[in-house]
Amino acid sequence: MSSHILNQEMSMDSIVPSEDNARHIDTKSASFIELTESIKAGGVQVPIHVWPHPDKRKKNIFEIRCGERRWQACKILKHRTIPAIVHRGISYEVAMLLTITENKFHDPLKPLEEVEEISRCMDNLDGDAKLIASLTGQTEQWVRLRANIHRNLVQEWRRSFSNLDWSIGHLTLIARLPAGAQTELLKGIQAKPWLWENVSVVNLNRRISGALMLLNKADWNLNDEQLLPKAGACTDCKKRSGAEPVLWFGPLENQIDTKDRCLDSLCWNNKMLLYLQQRAKYFGDKHSNLAFCATEHLSENEKESLTKKFGRVYDPEDFQKSTKGSKNAVPALVVSGKGAGSIMFVRERKFASPGGGGPKWVGKVTPLKERRARLDGKRWAQVLLLLREKIDAAPLKSLTCKDKTTAIMAAAAIFGNQSGYLAGHSVGLKEGRKLFESLVSTAAKVGREKALELLWVSVKPTLISMISYGGPVTQIGGYYVKTAQWVGKLLGLDVPKMFTEVTKTKGFTVPKSWAGLNEDGTQKKSKAKKSKSNMKKKVETEEAKFEKTKRAKKAGKGKTVKVDFRPRKKQK
Repeated sequence: MSSHILNQEMSMDSIVPSEDNARHIDTKSASFIELTESIKAGGVQVPIHVWPHPDKRKKNIFEIRCGERRWQACKILKHRTIPAIVHRGISYEVAMLLTITENKFHDPLKPLEEVEEISRCMDNLDGDAKLIASLTGQTEQWVRLRANIHRNLVQEWRRSFSNLDWSIGHLTLIARLPAGAQTELLKGIQAKPWLWENVSVVNLNRRISGALMLLNKADWNLNDEQLLPKAGACTDCKKRSGAEPVLWFGPLENQIDTKDRCLDSLCWNNKMLLYLQQRAKYFGDKHSNLAFCATEHLSENEKESLTKKFGRVYDPEDFQKSTKGSKNAVPALVVSGKGAGSIMFVRERKFASPGGGGPKWVGKVTPLKERRARLDGKRWAQVLLLLREKIDAAPLKSLTCKDKTTAIMAAAAIFGNQSGYLAGHSVGLKEGRKLFESLVSTAAKVGREKALELLWVSVKPTLISMISYGGPVTQIGGYYVKTAQWVGKLLGLDVPKMFTEVTKTKGFTVPKSWAGLNEDGTQKKSKAKKSKSNMKKKVETEEAKFEKTKRAKKAGKGKTVKVDFRPRKKQK
């Protein structure tokens, strides 16, 4: 079939978006609003590209191959027509190339959008990775990797991944896990999201190994029967996931080795603790001044547990890495985080208290950008505290939703509620039965309203837990800020205003000493002031010259007298 191109004005109703385009258009983004305003002012300057809909049943309907953002903007502006270039008689490969080229030279696709685009190409081109590689200008391995990610990534992760600023490398690590392991890992991330916001690919790989208890990543010897005699060697244990290996596809040489997982978390934790105690004894015999440290921030419970076993455990903020033989450097065993069980030399950081600047590390210059970020984190921590108090005191009528019944039921169903919790105390079975029978036997409207009140009381602790942060106050992540704003909006509270008020409160204002700092945190150089003693001496010299001139004029009675101010030589 011969192909031909026609440039014409087309009806908006005869055009539909392509199902092959993976780009998700945010009509509320600044770039889209700017495009809409531009089209409103000067019309569509660059025509969109369309072709006859591949479904033959949809006659006189055309599918967009390039320019869906322009079409969406015209739709919002209620334009009846749009300039379009019609491609007739072209193959699917050429049509897909148009879409890929548009996405490539426009804003780059997000990792998940890129994965979806390649997956659709594979479906429509009979899995011909070599052909798709030539269309995209990438390697065949690049194409297969994204197709495999889309095939293996569970639906829950696809929904959650849009909230994480992660790369293809992050997606690869998640997608190569079994479906059950992906779900289990996602629950762990949702429980402590602040720990995963800016995690690198390397650290994610290590955390996956720990969270999923991958045996080939265990620090101890898997053949050691004496580490925990009751459990025996890991290699002989039946509580392993040998029947559920990590799945992956592609050429045999590119497949990832099967990784057994420990299915007994209690045994895993006990062996890890015993291994660390063995290492502590080994290094303790070598170093009398052995210290203990963690390379990642610990929760209060984790720190308390490790302190009971090893004594004081330094947080990452308490020490800085050093070298053997350096002044004040001591050997430290890593008992939590990256490098657990290994030895490193550290130096304890000392505090100083400069006026107005708050505590800071001795010898460390902190840039202003980092200081401002820490101060904002401290402010948001205070906002979360105030917001939790307001939630606890909020009555049912404070909900801004029109249908409060549906809102509370939806909150309880989606986020959960505090089971057996009522009016600040636990409810036993006997008391609960009595209350249940009382509500059921009461008039329908009264009983329903009372039950709704009780449901709201049980939901409030869940909302409070959603904004309860357990990490360092200066490092509160965007997750908690967004959650606080959402909860505040639900209850009609102006969270940004609360933040502004906190910034004016004593202890949360910008220190005055920051005005004397450069952006890198160093002190600004003050201009050198002239010495008062030199100025005074200069004035006195000028006055002496004036008096000498005056006396000389008086002696000469108006005659010009040459005055020599040079000191006279002593006569012999």
